[in-house]
Amino acid sequence: MPKNRFPDTLSKRELRRRDGRSLATFKSQQELPLGLEYCGLPSVEFLDIREWQDRIRSVCAVELDPDVLWDMRIEWDRLGLNIPIRFVDPPTDIIDFIHKTDECYDLYNLDFYGGFLHPNQQGPARCIEGLRSMIARQSAKNRSFVLICTFNVRDKGFSEYMEYIDKVPQALAGWRNVEECCREHTKKQATRLKLCFPFFCCQTGFSNGFVVRFADTIVYRSSATLIHFYAEFIYQSRSLPPLIETERLADLANRPLLRLDGMIPRVDMTPPGIVPP
Repeated sequence: MPKNRFPDTLSKRELRRRDGRSLATFKSQQELPLGLEYCGLPSVEFLDIREWQDRIRSVCAVELDPDVLWDMRIEWDRLGLNIPIRFVDPPTDIIDFIHKTDECYDLYNLDFYGGFLHPNQQGPARCIEGLRSMIARQSAKNRSFVLICTFNVRDKGFSEYMEYIDKVPQALAGWRNVEECCREHTKKQATRLKLCFPFFCCQTGFSNGFVVRFADTIVYRSSATLIHFYAEFIYQSRSLPPLIETERLADLANRPLLRLDGMIPRVDMTPPGIVPP
């Protein structure tokens, strides 16, 4: 049987269970009795699809490596999950796919091993461009969705993260302890990601008509140190007052970063709290 190239761990299994419970609630609240249309990188063993199969209506499977894509076809036939699937062929980079496709989904499960703000030789970070396109496309269809993202904490691009964090006080102008909170987040790559990615999602989502809800941000160890995000983008048919956005941004900044060792989470970092004016 083909195997995932990245090892499964107790922490990854626990995260799948946590996300699965959240997905069941999202499916019910969005009144999707047939399940969620999934897009992402399910890998060779389809461990996430197998864990969430009673919440999944269909699968769009994306993979860049042709050999892995071939193994995925073999394994899918062996599993017999009775869920409609489309393998994106020819093999495609996930960022290119979410940037260029005209399709919308209820659930995106994405691994960005190249990082979030990490620039490349061609210019600015491609991840930002892909996510912006995806969020705008979902908004154009008035379609709420879940975004599950994993980043490698050994990400580069220190100066880009610092530049992004420097913009946070402007977004929370008038609130107290903002500088102290930002300073604490700059100390490690995991905490920089913990602040920058949710801020990007909330600001981009809000400008496209979404209220964005994040679950706990969790860092864990697998083949590398990884950070895991679960976010729900809930489409609103009417404009929301700016105060709601700033309150959500402050709440995200104030949340602790959790570390999952096996199945037991513990607090890895608690930032100084940002408080209202």
